Amino acid sequence: MSDLIQAIGALLSGAPASRVDAPAFRPDSAWLLVCLMRQLVRQRWLVRVVEERLTPKRDAADDEDEDSGEVPGLAGWSYEFHGRGCCLSSADELLDVDFHGDEGATIDPYFFATRIFSLKAPGLPEARLAALLPGRDLVVSGIRELQAQGLLRHPPSEHVFRLPPALEALADAAGALDLEAPDARERSFLLLGDFEALDSSVFAERVLAVREARGEWLLARATVPSLAGDALAALQGLVSPDAFVLTCERVLSGPISSAMGAAIERLDALPGNASCPAVFSLLQRMSAEEHHPYSLHVAASYLLRRDFERERVLAAVLAFARVDKVKGYGGNPYAGEFALLALEYAPEHALELVRRALRSSVPMARMRVSTVLCVLDASWTQRELSAALQASTSSDRGDAKYLQLALVRSQSEWARAVAARWGRQQPPPATSEVGFTHEEVLEANADGWFEHELAKARDWVQHRRIQTPNELE
Repeated sequence: MSDLIQAIGALLSGAPASRVDAPAFRPDSAWLLVCLMRQLVRQRWLVRVVEERLTPKRDAADDEDEDSGEVPGLAGWSYEFHGRGCCLSSADELLDVDFHGDEGATIDPYFFATRIFSLKAPGLPEARLAALLPGRDLVVSGIRELQAQGLLRHPPSEHVFRLPPALEALADAAGALDLEAPDARERSFLLLGDFEALDSSVFAERVLAVREARGEWLLARATVPSLAGDALAALQGLVSPDAFVLTCERVLSGPISSAMGAAIERLDALPGNASCPAVFSLLQRMSAEEHHPYSLHVAASYLLRRDFERERVLAAVLAFARVDKVKGYGGNPYAGEFALLALEYAPEHALELVRRALRSSVPMARMRVSTVLCVLDASWTQRELSAALQASTSSDRGDAKYLQLALVRSQSEWARAVAARWGRQQPPPATSEVGFTHEEVLEANADGWFEHELAKARDWVQHRRIQTPNELE
C-alpha cells in the first residue's frame, strides 16, 4: 500500500511520470483514494456553510428550527437537516454529511458514493472512478477493501472512516488538482497505473494486466447479491461476449442467491439460446420451500421465452407460485409475477394463478394483477375482479381497494356498478386521535398508487402476447 500512497503523493506534488511498469495496485483503488481526499474538501466546505450561513438562520427561527430551505447567499443550493447531519443539494451535486465534531473529516461510504454518481459535471478523478466502478455498491465495496487493508481509520465506528493523516494533509491539493491539460491527464494515468485510459498501443501488455486484475475483482463480487448487478454490468464492458456468457454461467453454478437472477437478466438481453442448459440446471437446484422466488421467476421467464423444457419449467413455476408464505414475508411476493407469466406462456394455469394473486396477502401482488386485468378489461377479467372483491373481508379492505379501482375504470356498466355497491357497503375507516391509521393512509394514497401501476401495466400488456385462460375458451 505504500506504493499507492507514494503514487498519489507524486501526482499531487507534480513529480514527473517516469515509471511505466504496471503498479502493484489497481487504478480504481488509486482514483478512489484521490476522490476520497476531494470528498474531504467538500465536506469541510459543507461544515463551514452550516456554521456560517445555516446555524444563525436556525438560531433566529421563532420557537422551532428551520430544517430545510434555500441556503442564504448560495444561489441554487438547498439544505435539509436530518438526524445528526445535513444534506446540501444543487442541480449539479448532492453532498450529505453526518457531524462527528471533526470539521467534516469523517466520511460515510454511502454518502460519498451517492455524491459521486450525483455529479452532473464530474472532474477527471470522479469520472474515472465511476467508469472503473460503475455502481454505488461497487464503490462502497472498494472502500471496504481499503478498510480491510488498514489504509482507512475507523473512528467512531466500523461503518464510517477517516483518511490517514498523510492524506488528510494533502486533501486541499487533491481538491485543487487540475487535470484539464492533455499532458496533465496523461501524467495522472501513468502515475496511477490507469493504462486503459491511455490511447496508445505501447501499453497493450499493461492494459491487459490491469484489466485482468479488475476482472478478477469484479468476478469475486458477481456472486454477492447486493453487488451482482453492477459487477456483471462492469464485466460485460470488460471482456469479450463469449467470455461474458461463460462468466454468467459460472455465477449460475455457484451458491443460490439473488445474484443468479442478475446473471440471467444479463443473459436474457443477449441473442441465442446457448445458456438454456445452465439456466435450467439452476432451476432444477431450486426448492420452493427453501429459496426466494426471484431467481426462479427470472429463470423460468428466460426458458419459457425460448420454449426450453416447457413442462418441467412450468412444474417448477407452479411449485413456487403455490407457496402461500415465503420465508420473511407475510405472503408470496411473486404471486403477481407468476400469474402474469402464466397469462403470457401457460394459459392452462393462468386462471389458478390469477385467482391466487387477486386474493394474495401481499398488496403489490393484488395491485400488479388488478391493473393488468383492468387494462385487458374483458368479461372474464371483470368477473374475476368482482369475485375477488366480494370475497374480501374487512381486515383486507385496504388491499381490496385496488380490485375496486380496477372495476371502476372498466368500460362495463355492470363492473362499475359492482365497484360502486362494494364502496357503499364499506364502513368509514377507523380514525386515530394521533397521526393516521394504516387504513387512512391506504385510502388517501390508493388512487395515486393505482394510477402509477396502471401506466406500467399498459406498457406490459402492449409488449406481451396475452393468452386467454384455457378454462374460458
